[in-house]
Parts: sequence; C-alpha cells; structure tokens
Amino acid sequence: MKDNLYDRLNDMKIEYEEVPLKDFERENLKKAVKKLKRNNKRQLFVRKTGAIAAILLLAFGMTNYASDGYVLAKTREITDNITLSLSSAMGLSADVDQYSVNISEPFEIDGKKYVLDKIMAEDNNLYTVLLSFNGPGEKLSEGANLTELKVNGKKVSVLGSSGQEGNLPGNPNINVISLKYSLKNPLPKEGTAQLEFIFDTLLGNSKKISITTHVDMAKMKMEKRIIAKDFAVPDSNGIMIKEFAMSPASQKMILTYPPSAKDTIFSVKAKDSKGRLVYFETIEADKNTSTLYFSPVTSEVTADELLNDITSLKCQLYKAELPNRSGKESNKEEAIGDEFTFDLSASK
Repeated sequence: MKDNLYDRLNDMKIEYEEVPLKDFERENLKKAVKKLKRNNKRQLFVRKTGAIAAILLLAFGMTNYASDGYVLAKTREITDNITLSLSSAMGLSADVDQYSVNISEPFEIDGKKYVLDKIMAEDNNLYTVLLSFNGPGEKLSEGANLTELKVNGKKVSVLGSSGQEGNLPGNPNINVISLKYSLKNPLPKEGTAQLEFIFDTLLGNSKKISITTHVDMAKMKMEKRIIAKDFAVPDSNGIMIKEFAMSPASQKMILTYPPSAKDTIFSVKAKDSKGRLVYFETIEADKNTSTLYFSPVTSEVTADELLNDITSLKCQLYKAELPNRSGKESNKEEAIGDEFTFDLSASK
C-alpha cells in the first residue's frame, strides 16, 4: 500500500487537455512549480511531483512546448510511451539506429497533432520520422510536409521526398510518416548545427509551423563502403555505374547515361548466391543521372542481409520508358546489356 501522497498521484492516469495559455497563468504556474521544488525535501522533484505538475497543467495550461498558446502535453505523453526505431519505420538496416537523432518535438497544424520524432542525414538526404495523432473514428490526417529547412540560419532547398505512411502497429490512432527528403546541399558532418524545420500540411496551408533544435552533426556521420566506381555496364551503349556504395542508411547505385536515355526509368534486378531477388529502383533523376536505391519492399532480402551477409550480386540492368502525355502506363521493363557481377565481400 502506498504511504505517500506523491506515490498515489503518480499511479493515477491523468487525461490531458488543450487549454488556452495566458501570460499571467504561465507565470502563476512557474511560481507554483518552484514552490513545490523548494518544499520537496527528498530531492526527487522530477519523479515524485510529476503528477502534481500534470494537475497544474490542467489548471494553467502550460507545458515545455506550446504551439500558438495551446499545450501539446497529451501528444508528448503519448510519444514518451512509443518505442519506434528509424530503421523499423523506414525499412532500413538496424545498424542505422545508432546514427539517428531523437528530436521528439510536438507541433500542431489545423488542429492536428504531430511529432517530429527522429532524423538522420547522409549526403544530400535527410531521413525523418513523423508521428500524427487522430481521435477515435477520425480519418487519417493527410500528413505534414517539410517545406523549408534552415541550417544555422541559411536555407537549404528541399528538392523532393519519397517514403511511406501507415498506422503504428497496435495503435490505429497513430500514423507513422517516414520520408526521405532530397536536399540541394548536404548537411554539415561535424559540429553542432542549428536546424530549423518548417512544416505545413501536404495540401498546403497559409500557417506554417517552425521547429528549431540544435544537433550534434557528428552523431549522424557514418562510413560508406564503395563496391564499385566508374563501372561500364557491358554492351549497354554508354551506361555507367558511376558509384555503387552501401551504408547503414542507403544502398545505392548512381547511373550516368547518354542524353538519348533521359526519358527512361532504370532499375537493377540482382540475385544473391541463394537466388534471392535484390532490387534497386530509381528514386532520384537529374539530366543524365539516376540514383537507384535498394528496395526492401520488392526485394527478397532485408537491408541487414544485404549489408552484412550477402557476398556477391549477379546483376541485370533494366529500363522502362516514362509514361507519355496521354496518361498511358509506362512500357514493361526491358533488359539492357549483359549481366555483371559485384563482389561485396572485398569491401567488408
């Protein structure tokens, strides 16, 4: 049996609510919390008076993060109980989690609550995991979109994004939005940087939300394994794999090709020593360059297996023409050139 009022309060389940926040209420709450801290002779303020502070939140409407004067305490409380890795959210190798940074910042757009949960950067790519929260019976929100990114006050252009969205397993009211943003310039690899994320809805909104945080960029720095450089695809009329590199965040091939192939979508279908499909698909393209990323959805192996277990890949390059303006689907994939093999063990 509990012999302490604080212990009893901490065992209570408290429902948080959003309440308008006024200046005088903010100051009153600060004073009340300071008084509680002074009176706590056991010096266990954080653990023992957590429920007291929660009750005060209901009365005064204050939390350590507010969006336009409205508290997001409930959002933060829910997030604290979620264990979600960047690798599981994005289908990446588990090795990537040691390089991801927890942001855990809640924000709100048009009454919808979100959390910028985790980020990770590599080269010109920014990986993000967003959580969105929906009330019982509500339709899934259309999500939030990163429209601007500033690094130490300087704007970095966001060229596009790709990713997926779906329910958090076991919780239909929480949506996981995992997106990889392509940036015009890479983020710094060393030092502490001030990152400012500016979000609006996917459909656009006149009111944008800004989140600023400081990140130790060295935390996200990872080594890449170079499998091949300047590899000419045999009998392909000038198509070259400029670089085939693998890291915990990405396994990708950068292709260059003649101008005549500018309206072509490329892919590589490979087989490992056990005959399992390893598929690379075009995600980024610019002029005569395409970047093909490993697809964990289409492949018969995981990113972990590709990074750590597979020793060779027997590859075939494919192409498909872009859909024309009539709206017809693209042509079927057609093999280009001869098969070629990459030795993955040599770079380990």
